[in-house]
Amino acid sequence: MAISLSDKIESMLEQVEKPARYIGGEVGSTDKANYSCRIVLSYPDVYEIGTANQAVQVLYSLINNDTEAWAQRAFCPWTDAAAVMRKMKIPLFSLESWQPVRDADLWGITMQFELTYTNILELLDLAGVPIRSRDRTGADPIVFAGGPAASNPHPMGPFFDFIIIGDGERVIPRVVRIYEESKNLPREEIIGRIAQLDGIFTPGSARTTTRAVVPELSLADAPVQPVVPVMHAVHDRAVLEIMRGCTRGCRFCLAGFWYRPVRERPPDEVSRATACLLEATGYEEASLSSLSTADYSNIASVLRTLAEQDPGVTISLPSLRVDAAVFKLLQLVPVRKGSITFAPEAGSQRLRDVINKQVTDDDIESALTEAFRLGYGTIKLYFMIGLPGETEADLEAIVDVAVAARSIGRRDALSPGRVQINASVSNFVPKPHTPFQWEGMNSRAELERKQKFLRDNMPRKQIRLSMHDIGPSLVEGAVARGGDQTAGAIEAAWRAGARFDAWTEMFDPEAWEQGFAVISSTMEAEAMRSFDEKEALPWDDIDSRVDKKFLLEEKKKAERGEVTTDCRWTGCYSCGVCEGDIEMRMFNV
Repeated sequence: MAISLSDKIESMLEQVEKPARYIGGEVGSTDKANYSCRIVLSYPDVYEIGTANQAVQVLYSLINNDTEAWAQRAFCPWTDAAAVMRKMKIPLFSLESWQPVRDADLWGITMQFELTYTNILELLDLAGVPIRSRDRTGADPIVFAGGPAASNPHPMGPFFDFIIIGDGERVIPRVVRIYEESKNLPREEIIGRIAQLDGIFTPGSARTTTRAVVPELSLADAPVQPVVPVMHAVHDRAVLEIMRGCTRGCRFCLAGFWYRPVRERPPDEVSRATACLLEATGYEEASLSSLSTADYSNIASVLRTLAEQDPGVTISLPSLRVDAAVFKLLQLVPVRKGSITFAPEAGSQRLRDVINKQVTDDDIESALTEAFRLGYGTIKLYFMIGLPGETEADLEAIVDVAVAARSIGRRDALSPGRVQINASVSNFVPKPHTPFQWEGMNSRAELERKQKFLRDNMPRKQIRLSMHDIGPSLVEGAVARGGDQTAGAIEAAWRAGARFDAWTEMFDPEAWEQGFAVISSTMEAEAMRSFDEKEALPWDDIDSRVDKKFLLEEKKKAERGEVTTDCRWTGCYSCGVCEGDIEMRMFNV
């Protein structure tokens, strides 16, 4: 007698370290008896990371509440589960139904960032779906992608049938409608019809794809009854996106240029949605999410309203800028005061001007002073090395800022003896659609030298120093600005054993060297590649809506050390984004 898939899964759960990753049945998950088609949404990492992803939550809610389709979820099994699944011939299954993902009609996978790409291939293989779109038949789901890393879809293009460029809420309902109307047609014809939509990139197409943009954030789009994970997740709290986009213009930041313009959620909807989230989930902490939450124009009044609604709820404000005025906001609501993070990015004022990080030494000092006086004892400082134009003096300035932070803590903290300064240093990786897209990365030797300088000069007894591994950064840089040929390196690296590349203990540099050897290159050579300002870029067929001439002028201003102020407060710089119904949407008091 054949063993059922459910029985196999139950047997698998007895053999893995964290079975809760695979059981489903969470509060907030959806079960539909009647549906027009089955869509699986996947984040290419383990359950506790993927289930916290806001894009998955938003699209899951949108599909299940506003269409006749049934959205389900599947995340990347950890290596122990993957081994058991292959041994027992268990295909990747969705959490909602324990049915094979390969039997779904549509399968959407998030391209969040480059170090998850081999996990995407792992998902496809575990599902029993051909890795490359050219090998799929009508028996396979139509596989698509979306997410911020889709800003350059070419390195992953051969693995998808189509890729959504931009805001998925704008496109997904139309994709579902086309599929419902065309599902009896041949697979190629369905994909061809979807390809005609705005915001859809199809591999091999000669046309330019323009980023889809949601003109405004509304309560209808907010997942106010999200899935509540059955195990501890990376963001174990209610999360509400209160603003999308940022115009501060940090020249290294893909998100800051890709998600323009700024669109704020109306203040009354923020308070209503937060109340709904807390009631639906039972959480006692709410996170108001955006790229720079303190820049939300009504943040003070929103915080007062939330405090009045539920005085016992703790509010989290992620992505805070280095500004003493921000701490006045933190006094309006209960917040956890264990630690707080600042991101000066560069140690010297000169280099902060180069990258357009509009933070002064006085800003840093005043922000740290206020943080310590309010009771924060642990300060985490984020820096980058390898930035364009960096000198040894800039490295010395990183040490100076960290040492100054420790001195301020000893002077102003409520418990000076318990002050902890954590300096986290990452490696600069140039990204498409930014002013630094033409720049190459530092070599491995250069980054090693700079890391050694910081280790040798940072007072380790006073400051805890952590630095990102260089190998994963080089892979990220090599893939981020790759072209169609990069797909061969990614596939070869996966076949050589690359999995969970963002996990330090899992990164396999030899697998990636084998991968890039397939395309007669190395990850270091690809990462270090710079582009001439006049040559065509691999992602030029993606229109981010930010004018390429504007990005080039920002690059020139970086070379001159000139800043570009935030257009929210100082007027338009003609970046090209605002056009028609796409415009800045703010709700000033």
